[in-house]
Amino acid sequence: MIGPMMLRLMAAVTGVLMATVAAARTGVPPQNPERHLLILRNDRVVVGIAPRLAGRIAVFRAPDGPNILDADPAWWAPEAKLPALGASWDYPAVNGHVIWTGPQKEWWLHQDVSAEWREHAYNWPPDPWAEWAAYEVSDRTPTSVVLKGPASPVTGLALTKEVSISPEGRVRVAVRAVNTRKSEVKWDLWSNVRVRATARAWVPVRGSLRIEHGSAADARRGALDYEVRDGWFRFLDEAPLPEGGRTAKAFLTPATGVMAAFDGGHVFLRRFTPAAAGSVHPDHGVVEVFRDVNRDPAKSLCEIEVHGAYTSLAPGAAMAIEEIWELQRFETGAGAAAQAAWLRTVATP
Repeated sequence: MIGPMMLRLMAAVTGVLMATVAAARTGVPPQNPERHLLILRNDRVVVGIAPRLAGRIAVFRAPDGPNILDADPAWWAPEAKLPALGASWDYPAVNGHVIWTGPQKEWWLHQDVSAEWREHAYNWPPDPWAEWAAYEVSDRTPTSVVLKGPASPVTGLALTKEVSISPEGRVRVAVRAVNTRKSEVKWDLWSNVRVRATARAWVPVRGSLRIEHGSAADARRGALDYEVRDGWFRFLDEAPLPEGGRTAKAFLTPATGVMAAFDGGHVFLRRFTPAAAGSVHPDHGVVEVFRDVNRDPAKSLCEIEVHGAYTSLAPGAAMAIEEIWELQRFETGAGAAAQAAWLRTVATP
């Protein structure tokens, strides 16, 4: 039986191929694709949001820098054909930042959209209302926006997303979920950021680690190793790759509420208040890092993820998750030792 991580991996690879085909339909890459996004900016940072793609953050960059997020501009244009809102295996790799719900194994258990998907308890793909539903822009300034989503018949939740930039360039990302059903629901809020495959992610950790490898179904794929250096976890991306690449997912308890991803002359810091370890569903970690490294960089993937507490919500009740994003300059090409030394100035595990 193929496990949930392998299902995610196969779907991600398929999505990359579909997105590549979509971009190739015109024969040329999209010009100035950010014009299709809702842009927030000041002199420190630029944030691009796609209201038609469930209000996802698709761009996060310095005014003079590259997008540090892995997001495919081919899907930003209004004419890009999105998958239907329904039970469908069509899942292109739009990526960027999305809000899912946990636990993953219950994604399709509590819905009437598809009896087949409920009976088989499919754990992939995610709720399409969390991926493709159009969000309404209810309030906007040059540096802030509030977006409201419809109620999902898959989860019963309606999400409101708030994004704002402080004068210092810190970006607040806050999400509130309301139970729209007439009965209780139980979920967590799962904040998933896809950074570029060239990024190197670090998490300060405490306690034991759980690592899952998705290579058993493909003999060409190898396991991805890791290290904990000065209390910071990272995957070892530098080793030579077998034909099928390497993959792994880490389930972690953070020592403090910060994650870091080094890429393109910058470091992306995510700051948050960690959920108590016992409050997160046992299938998940407070923090998760999924890494797939392929010989073809276009097929690689890096996800840095945060789970909120697994919460029972009465009808009309709400839960929320919030984080702060920062971009700071960092020497391009600096290795793991330099990155670890820099992190010691940010937070001590």
